[in-house]
Amino acid sequence: MESFCFTPEEPPVPATDPALFLQDWEVLVLGKLKWDLAAVIAHDFLALILHRLSLPRDRQALVKKHAQTFLALCATDYTFAMYPPSMIATGSIGAAVQGLGACSTSGDELTELLAGITGTEVDCLRACQEQIEAALRESLREAAQTSPSPAPKAPRGSSSQGPSQTSTPTDVTAIHL
Repeated sequence: MESFCFTPEEPPVPATDPALFLQDWEVLVLGKLKWDLAAVIAHDFLALILHRLSLPRDRQALVKKHAQTFLALCATDYTFAMYPPSMIATGSIGAAVQGLGACSTSGDELTELLAGITGTEVDCLRACQEQIEAALRESLREAAQTSPSPAPKAPRGSSSQGPSQTSTPTDVTAIHL
């Protein structure tokens, strides 16, 4: 691969001196800052764990989709910062499989199987999975409270409109920002 170095005054030219490689400087700066750009995230474990589970082929895509939803939920909640990514991925898959009933094994057997796949402790995995399920319940509860209930509509020919109803096509009073 050929690298290019350029300055504002000159057009790009191939770099021949290794000291001039911009990427080398970037790597040096990132190393000094101790930034890890190749960090492993929970999503990286999904395919690996699902491959080791014996799920029916038709259920794997749905379990993966639900587990990805759990991962997105975990990414927005600070309480999951203490768990390693593998634990969050494993707990998300466990919650998805149990929630969908995609596996014939019991909940405890599934937790033990998942803990064996990732080399985690069963109790820690169970606690993580319970927190994921609790976060989902809380999120659904909050969503139910913030969404407005549909108001009963008057018949089209009705001329008795109360002061709370608007005449605009979209009821702007029902929008909550």
